[in-house]
Amino acid sequence: MTRAGVLRALAPSEKIHAVKESYIGYTVRAAGRLDPAALTTAFEAVYRAYPHLSARVEFTGDGVVLAESEDSAVRPEVRFTDGDPGKPLAGLEVDQHRSLSALNVVRDGDEASVCLAIQHSIADAHHATAILSTLWSCYTDVVAGVPLDLPRHPYPRSLEDLLAERGIHANAPAGELPVPASPPDPVVRHVVQHRLTEAETAALADLGHREGVTINGLVSGVILQAEAEIRGMPPTELVYRYSVNLRSRLTPPVGATEGTNVLGGVGFKATGGIEHDVVAIGRAIGAQLRAGLADGSVQRSILDMFSRPAAVKPWDPSLALAVVSIMNWGVIPPMRTPDGLRLTNLHSASRMRDTIALGGYVMSSFGGRVGIDLAWPEGDPSLPGRLECLRERLAHLTRDL
Repeated sequence: MTRAGVLRALAPSEKIHAVKESYIGYTVRAAGRLDPAALTTAFEAVYRAYPHLSARVEFTGDGVVLAESEDSAVRPEVRFTDGDPGKPLAGLEVDQHRSLSALNVVRDGDEASVCLAIQHSIADAHHATAILSTLWSCYTDVVAGVPLDLPRHPYPRSLEDLLAERGIHANAPAGELPVPASPPDPVVRHVVQHRLTEAETAALADLGHREGVTINGLVSGVILQAEAEIRGMPPTELVYRYSVNLRSRLTPPVGATEGTNVLGGVGFKATGGIEHDVVAIGRAIGAQLRAGLADGSVQRSILDMFSRPAAVKPWDPSLALAVVSIMNWGVIPPMRTPDGLRLTNLHSASRMRDTIALGGYVMSSFGGRVGIDLAWPEGDPSLPGRLECLRERLAHLTRDL
């Protein structure tokens, strides 16, 4: 491999995902005629326009760096196979030392999953789904015979750089993240999704408007109640960790693909003074978030996490029982498709090297419907009961509206 050189060192908020070799799959389910040649052409245009998709990660004596290659033969993989679309990463072998993205298509007749897998160091969900929207626009144009002429985008910047130029800094210098000598085997999380109907989604939105609670807050309240029941713990003993997209909350705002992981992280704990119903929990989560954004603690949260000595140590497995995690992907951008092809759903997938194989939630809104992914290691015996508990609680909430 011919090396064109180092682009830049990875910041701590990026490096943590390189250490875990984290690839996140942004998966759409397609129904109808899918043209492999047109999709390949579209993806080639996209990764030329967004060159970080073709970059790689290197571990050097000076740290972990983002690097590019002059070897024209080294390009992100595009793979088509027949199989179960419910397993969108099936057969895909990703290597962050070769390329930081890939496109994996698993077909079953006229049904297919199209999974854009991106190394988490270079893109969060808001970044990746913007690229995914561009991919489908390009595909639609290729099928229609419209020439592609995408502008070339600069390499995205780190959260640390974007915050620093806005005068936001950690309360203490960042610590050094350890790189494990023998990384654990990759874990592919099995995803099952509970997707609300359009009517149920609209009912949640109406409830939120009446009560001054976001859909995210309401869903969070349901998840906390469900997890308390499943784990046999009172809600007050659970720590709820969730992500916040900071792009529109910074001045000036940050474009979707201008930064890699432009996120804040918030931990919420229901105190004894909060009623343990969905609306009250959701309202408390929203109030805490607004206060954290007002005092800047949410904007600094990731910086401060890496400035604490404890942040550079392996995560304490004894805390696993008490932590509930969710990534909020927000409203997915619209995606164009040609006649004869429909995109019916979107869900997550992931592959990473984890010391502790934990499960978590991903929430998104696609096509006017809220989807809640339960991403747990495949074969986890708790998953069917967890899904049923969540489904029942959401159904109970929406029936009562």
